[in-house]
Amino acid sequence: MTATPTTARGKQPIPNDAELMFIKTVATGTVHIAVRYSPYDLARQPSVGPVISGGAAFVALSVSPTVTRCGKRTYPQSGRDHLKTGRFADEQLCRACYRTLTEVDQERAFEHDRPEGDPS
Repeated sequence: MTATPTTARGKQPIPNDAELMFIKTVATGTVHIAVRYSPYDLARQPSVGPVISGGAAFVALSVSPTVTRCGKRTYPQSGRDHLKTGRFADEQLCRACYRTLTEVDQERAFEHDRPEGDPS
């Protein structure tokens, strides 16, 4: 297993096959960034606990938070306080989430659809 390269600030780049998820806080309109890693990347991570089989895994997923890059615990699966989105204005992006990204990954944060009439 090879070591993951780090930048001068100690940040690790997000793997190319990982998906950036954008999660909007309904109350503020702020859009946070979370990362969904591929099963391959997860296999390289240390084990965090036993694997749950059967319907218990679905229940665990439905009540587990999605932690964003800035550390905010969100629950987009409930569809109430946080929503997954792919369309938002650049100004809505959480600055704290953005600062956690390497220079290479920062471009990916702006690969999203913009609202109707947004000139950017």
